[in-house]
Amino acid sequence: MNKKLNLLQVYRGIAAILVVLSHGGRILSREFDRNTLLQIFHFGWIGVDFFFVLSGFIIFYIHQYDIGKPNKLKSFIIKRFIRIYPLYWIVLATKLLASTFANYKDTILQTSAGEVFKAFLLLPQDNDILNTKFIGVSWTLTYEIFFYCLFAGLILFNTKIYKAIIVAWITGVILNLFNLLPISNNFLLMFIFDEHNLEFVLGCLAAYTISQSKFKFKNSLIYTSLFLLVLSIINTRDGEFNISGIPTLIGYGLPFTLLIIGSVYLEMSSKIDVPLILIYLGDASYSIYLTHGFFLSNISKILDALARKSAVLYTIINFNIIAFVTVVIAVTMGCLIHTYLEKPLIKNLRNKVFAKIT
Repeated sequence: MNKKLNLLQVYRGIAAILVVLSHGGRILSREFDRNTLLQIFHFGWIGVDFFFVLSGFIIFYIHQYDIGKPNKLKSFIIKRFIRIYPLYWIVLATKLLASTFANYKDTILQTSAGEVFKAFLLLPQDNDILNTKFIGVSWTLTYEIFFYCLFAGLILFNTKIYKAIIVAWITGVILNLFNLLPISNNFLLMFIFDEHNLEFVLGCLAAYTISQSKFKFKNSLIYTSLFLLVLSIINTRDGEFNISGIPTLIGYGLPFTLLIIGSVYLEMSSKIDVPLILIYLGDASYSIYLTHGFFLSNISKILDALARKSAVLYTIINFNIIAFVTVVIAVTMGCLIHTYLEKPLIKNLRNKVFAKIT
């Protein structure tokens, strides 16, 4: 039985908060018509890369012994479906309804049925449409679903032919990193061979390394990964990464992989006391991730409108404090949604579905 890894759960929370801070900097700058201290978290989008590597690790770590066992496929698919879709559908439906009532020019009726269908199933979709009509971060969930499908194939087939297909796909992604595949005009192929997919592979390799190795170099791996991440953040700020694909995969994917391996080694070989609040934020990370954009945008609109009611107040108010309050409220709302909606929803669905299976 796999040991529960609390540090990785903490990392899920950190990744979600990084994304919130990054989006907060952009959204609040737009709504307040001025920059805030949140701009220093411009690099927060790396939380997405962290999520991808973590996801690859967790799926392989938990399900590596299901590979080649078709009887495990149904359970795998149900667990992944319940984890992703129900809460996503609720948030998406709420977003569409809110957008419809708030702005009649941007109603769901003016969105093609095909785009709505793809949004609900998390099929590859144009990011401009996602950001304006649906949930902007859902593009990352599309990569998650694609990875789950590939892994489900390993559970079902695990044959030499399927393994050869996986190797060919990985080779194609690597070639596409250097623009060596003539697929730039094909949206679907660009998605299939996108660099982000390799971060899931790195996560799987990290989990395989853990399963095959003894606990060593844990502190060195952690320190090295943090050093590389700091360098990457500095280089990203200074615009020193110019080669397509290299910043994400080497600048962030590889350091996150080393961080995960080192952290898991550390937790397996030592007793780590992790504050419960950090574990809770990790548990709530999906709810925070899905809903933060909606709350950041609308809370900032309300606070800005209140501040503008007084010309004197508007000139003396500290928008950095307002920005901090907005982020805290958005994260808190995500936590409440996790506790009172996501957690009971998943528990009830699993109990009902798996009761029928058994």
